Amino acid sequence: MKLVTALAALAAAVSGYTILDAENFGTATMEGYWLVKYYSPTCPWSRRFAPTWEKVYHDLEDSLVENNVYFGEVDCKANRAVCDRAQIDGYPTVVFYNQGVNKGEVPGGQSYEALAEFAKSI
Repeated sequence: MKLVTALAALAAAVSGYTILDAENFGTATMEGYWLVKYYSPTCPWSRRFAPTWEKVYHDLEDSLVENNVYFGEVDCKANRAVCDRAQIDGYPTVVFYNQGVNKGEVPGGQSYEALAEFAKSI
């Protein structure tokens, strides 16, 4: 079962965008650079931010994968333990991971410009 989970995480990461949860978070984020959106589907701020997040990813998708930069998201309502480990205290929150290590929130992480610039600078 662990092999299946690892292979699924790897396949998802190759696409550049992964839905992360308790089973795949550690495996997926160990390789490369990750921008991870923590959100709650019932939070109006999370819903408002979703189109911006998706636009940044789609606008930069080709260059991101070439540079080993991946996007992921964690539904904190469904994956409370993952969000607790990351010390998420508000939604949405975008965190930068380098080889599985939490490097902190992305500065200005809810604006298109700040996210795009940060992603391009990695």
